[in-house]
Amino acid sequence: MRIYFFLFLLSTGSIHADWKSEMVEKGTSLYRDAKETTVSLYRELKPAAITPEESREAHMRTLWDAILPQLEKGLHYTNALEKAPESAWIASDKKDIQDDIDRVFNTIIDTLIDDDFLSSKKEIHRYSQNINARKNSIAFYREKRISAPVESRLKTTKADYTTKIEALNEENRHDLASIEMIKSKLIIQFSKIGVKLSKAQIDVLLTRVDGDDIIQMALMMNLLKDITNQIMTLMQENNESLEYAKKYYGLHLVTLELVVYIQQNYIDKVTHRYLPKIETLIFESEKMVAETEKLAASEMSERRRQIYEKNILTQKLTAHAATRYKEDLITSRKSMATAQKITKKNLLLARNTYKTVLLSTDLYTLIAESQTMFSQVSKIQVPDIVPFENIQIEKKYYELTRLIEKR
Repeated sequence: MRIYFFLFLLSTGSIHADWKSEMVEKGTSLYRDAKETTVSLYRELKPAAITPEESREAHMRTLWDAILPQLEKGLHYTNALEKAPESAWIASDKKDIQDDIDRVFNTIIDTLIDDDFLSSKKEIHRYSQNINARKNSIAFYREKRISAPVESRLKTTKADYTTKIEALNEENRHDLASIEMIKSKLIIQFSKIGVKLSKAQIDVLLTRVDGDDIIQMALMMNLLKDITNQIMTLMQENNESLEYAKKYYGLHLVTLELVVYIQQNYIDKVTHRYLPKIETLIFESEKMVAETEKLAASEMSERRRQIYEKNILTQKLTAHAATRYKEDLITSRKSMATAQKITKKNLLLARNTYKTVLLSTDLYTLIAESQTMFSQVSKIQVPDIVPFENIQIEKKYYELTRLIEKR
């Protein structure tokens, strides 16, 4: 009886020792079951497939219904801004009305932002985190596999661990493919506005702190072109009415003001938020290099001095990457400023034309010509993105971006 009891204790002990791996196995199994159930339900319930063109048209109709009232409100405030006093105790002054215009612009921007698409960087970050988590589980399983039995009814065997590792590797391959798909979508979206980017350039864009800003502006410029086309359609349908022609031209004027506003937001963000933070990181990394070099020079132990020298190489890499990061941000700001100069010139002309009130056909022609400006500005304001020199620089960019976002 004692022998049976002793054997029972041994078996329960081995089960307890293998508790962590069994818990991981159950968690993975539950995740996989839930995933398969979700996929099955989606396949059963998903609507009939529609063409990309039909999807785009439906999206534009929804956008137009949401944007038109805001454009009209923006035009109202723009007209009021001309007549408003510089300052007033009771009535609205120019600053008050400009604040109203800014609120309208922010509402339009929120409406135009394609949440599914603009979440590209966050989505890739999520996939990357999942991949890294699975890599940790794979490392754990490989450790357990070394001492696992070849055959057992109670413990996880070597073959079981191999199966788990293969399953996690397959999920990682799936997530890597999803990341590549997101990058391909970005390439297509930029090509639609005449900007050709390689996957290596997309990698840079997705790693930078201003990547979402650049993607957002590129997408919005493309949508504003479509909205201007809607305005032109309305103008054609009401070509006999100068009053309506002027109203529609006024809406076009608001879209140009919106573009200047978006561009200025980016310039201000780089100038007052991103650059000061990266400059602080450059200062800190260079200071660290100097301190470590001083410690290495005074160290008598060869072993400790070698470690210091390795640290110096890593710190210099950080300083180099941060300096390049700063240069990239400055280059992007210059590109945006150049694009904004073109937009402002078109805006001045549009304001002057709006006040002049020409024939409706002349107004239509001017709006049609402005479409070229949208394409030109879209190309200019996307900076010339230089691919990473190596994987170490890419990793440093990612680390620096996280630091900038936290500060």
